[in-house]
This record gives sequence, C-alpha cells and structure tokens, in this order.
Amino acid sequence: MRASGRILIQAIAAIGLSAVALMATAQAQEPTKLNILVSNERATSEYPIFVAAELGFYEDEGLDVTFLPSATTVPYLAFLSNSDAELVMLDPAQMLQAVDNGQPVSLIYEYMQLAPEALVVPASSDIRSIADLKGKTIGMASDRDLVTVNIALDTVGMTADDVNAVVIGDSVPLIVAQMRDGKIDAYAGGSNETAGFESNGIALRHLTPPAISQAPGNSMVIWNPRKEELRPAITGFLRAWNKASTAAMLDLPAVAGMAKKFVPEQWEDPEQGMSILRQSAYELLLQRTRLRGEPQPDVWENLQGPYMKLGQIKQVYDPSTFLDASFIEPANDYTTDEVKEALKEWRAANQEFLTP
Repeated sequence: MRASGRILIQAIAAIGLSAVALMATAQAQEPTKLNILVSNERATSEYPIFVAAELGFYEDEGLDVTFLPSATTVPYLAFLSNSDAELVMLDPAQMLQAVDNGQPVSLIYEYMQLAPEALVVPASSDIRSIADLKGKTIGMASDRDLVTVNIALDTVGMTADDVNAVVIGDSVPLIVAQMRDGKIDAYAGGSNETAGFESNGIALRHLTPPAISQAPGNSMVIWNPRKEELRPAITGFLRAWNKASTAAMLDLPAVAGMAKKFVPEQWEDPEQGMSILRQSAYELLLQRTRLRGEPQPDVWENLQGPYMKLGQIKQVYDPSTFLDASFIEPANDYTTDEVKEALKEWRAANQEFLTP
C-alpha cells in the first residue's frame, strides 16, 4: 500500500474516532430529567420554580426540570411510588399520614418553615378569638383545610361540630365577595388567598394559633428505594432551588420582574402580586435554621400531638425515622456572588419586566 493510502485511511480512522468521541461527549452532557410535584406550579408564592429557570440554575446543575400540574386528583405519594415524580411537596398532615401508613418516604427539605395556612377574620369583625367562632361559618379553600380548622378549634376545647365549616374554594374574588356579603365569618386557607383580602381592601385579624403557624408548611419528600439513585440530581435541584430562594433576598424587584413574566395573571394588580411576593420572601420562605431547608426534628416531634388527638395518625413517631438531612449541606454549597452575577445578567437582558 502506498504511503498516501495509509495516510488517507489513518485520517478516516481519526475522523471516525473523533465522531465517536463527540457523540459520547454529547450523550454525557444530556441533562438529567426530573419531574417535581409542588403545591402550586404557577404561583408567585413559589417563586424558586421560575427564578431558578430564569437565572439558569437548573441548567448549571445539568438538569431538565418539569413541574407537574398540581391540580390532580391522584394522591401525590402515588407519583413517587410509580416513579412518575422524583420529588413531591407534602404538607404536615400528608407527611405524617404517609409515615403512619408505613410508606417508605423521607422528608429531605423544608421548603416553608412557617406554615402558609391561616385562619382569619376581617379586622372589623366582632370575632376576636377562636372561642368567638362558635356557631359561625368558616369558609375553607379545600377539604384539606378542615385539619387547620380542627387544630385551631381544639386549642380552645371546640370541634368542627361547633362551627359551620364549608368549602368555598380559593378564588380570591369569590372569597372576598362572600366575606363582604356576610356569607362567611372567617376563612381558612393559604397565603395567596389571605393576601387577596388585603389587596381588595379587607384588613385581616389573624386567629391562627402557633400549633398551625409554627409547623413547616410544605416539604420536599423522596421515595426511599430511589434515594441513592437520585441523590446527585436531587442535590443539584435543591442547590438551584436554594440559590433561587436567596435571589429574592438579594434583589426582590428583579424577582418581581420574573414573576410578572412567568405568572402575569397574578400581577394584573401589581400591589397584590408584590404583597404575595413579600410575604413569601420575608416570612414563609425565610431561612429559620442554620442551613436553608434543614429539617427540624424538634418541630416535627412537637406537632404530632394535635394530629394524633384528631385521629390523623395512630401514634407519635420518632422524627429520625422519616427526616433525612443528608442533602442539606451540599445543597447549600454555593456563594451569594454566584447569585448576584446571575441577577446582574438577567437584569441586563430583561429590562422590560423591571418596574422603573
């Protein structure tokens, strides 16, 4: 064979090897897909969802994150057991009921370390304490809020039989109208609805007892059989989520701009949108532990009493059997400078969403 023929064959072989190497690199860089089920995938109050996307934090972690529709009739735990979701967000009642039923789950991250659930009346009302609710009508966002009502009433020795508790939904205009027309005397629901009262000119008096407000509002829960398989991706997701949470503390106007871009329907009334965002950033999502998202064993031990008394669980469980803090340290491994730089770049490219 001539030298030129050998050179041609070597060149073709080199091109082939390069193509294989490029294909392998492309495959290695394919983002990891995650399905996450949160309490509301389109809400200003859950701003880390879209802030992490807008600032490129999911991409930085090599993730392709899909937030599944929260308005589903399928139990959230079924999404875990069927591997349709890698993480789901549960409230305290759902988490404790899962433990009570022997489900192989772990709570790995406390998203809201102060519960968004509240029991409120108009500030102008004669109702000044939970005891004053006897014989009154309490509107609720959903059946799940009956737990909130029962825990509140139990603090003064009352039960749901002492009031008229009715589900009226979470439509702010409807709730406000029912309150103004005197069809309900109080309301039990989440932060989005209570913020709606304020922005519609109804000042509120909170009757929410510590037994409700001091419980973690929503927590990230994983299916134990998949925990180690998912650990790298879930750690990256939580780090992106933490950085997005920190962004609001560093630049709330920029996060407001992202909210207007992502959920414009919640910003038709800018005052209401900003009210929801401020409450989330400075109250509900405020870091209350050494590291953001860190599970609190003492809180979970103390809050079980009312749930057991109301028949929600059969016994009190050792929090160490269902809390796993091993994701927290690596999920907090970032610097505020990283977040500041991402915010600076977003501002430069999205001036139209920033309020002068």
